Amino acid sequence: MAIQHSWKYTRTVFDHEGFLKATRNLFQVVSQKPFQSKKNPEDKGTMLTLLITHDDMNYGVDKNGRKRENNILNTFDVTILNGKTELPFKKGDKVSLAGFIPEKSYVIGFDLILRFSDIRKAGN
Repeated sequence: MAIQHSWKYTRTVFDHEGFLKATRNLFQVVSQKPFQSKKNPEDKGTMLTLLITHDDMNYGVDKNGRKRENNILNTFDVTILNGKTELPFKKGDKVSLAGFIPEKSYVIGFDLILRFSDIRKAGN
């Protein structure tokens, strides 16, 4: 018999260090909204949509021999769990992420749930 509920012991991890290095940890704010976890009400902060402005990673070629595109101009969502439901950033501001929280971040299929403890204006 196979192990039941193996999902409880399985975890796919996100290489946040590689991602931040490849993107130079430089993003542009697209939007923000308050966040509060339904499962853990003490997890409170702000969810942001960020635009990727740099991507130094080489993703190789696809099965047809074409070079794979990078992530420049793609967006992703990130949650800053710092207890603040509004951050002092506006659309277009350049920001950097800090304090990755691996125990609250998940990879489910191709979906990323990324949690950080801090965000700051880029260059500071």
